[in-house]
Amino acid sequence: MIDLDTSDLQLLCALRDDCRLSLRDLGEKCSLSAPAVSARIRRLEQAGVIRGYTVTLSDSAFALEVEALIYTKVRFNSIPDYLEYMRSSLAVSSCLKIADEYSYMAIASFKSISQLNNFAMYLEQNFGQSRISIILKKEFINRVPLNFENNN
Repeated sequence: MIDLDTSDLQLLCALRDDCRLSLRDLGEKCSLSAPAVSARIRRLEQAGVIRGYTVTLSDSAFALEVEALIYTKVRFNSIPDYLEYMRSSLAVSSCLKIADEYSYMAIASFKSISQLNNFAMYLEQNFGQSRISIILKKEFINRVPLNFENNN
């Protein structure tokens, strides 16, 4: 594990919020020069703290108006097929194994409630009981938690 100082954590927070900031802008946020920011980023990448940079696509660009959390009690013998189906489904953005009454939770987006219903019916018919929660609003997403304890 790499030791992270306050400047590293400030840099990671700034990158988490906007990974497209210039080295100069990152330096201003962290009170570092652009060359110092570049060196820290390279060190954090080499240490595996920063694994990559990503693009977040808008559901609305694809007219996906309904986003839902889909909990499924997957029958044990159906787990490999369930995971393959979820990986291949363009509607699914995340699939998580959870410790709950339901064994998996997926996040998926659809053009309509009807499409969501068809998806849920397919899951129930092929993999096990499902429960749906519709997402009303995203307060924030894809935010990696950072631990500021035990750091310089």
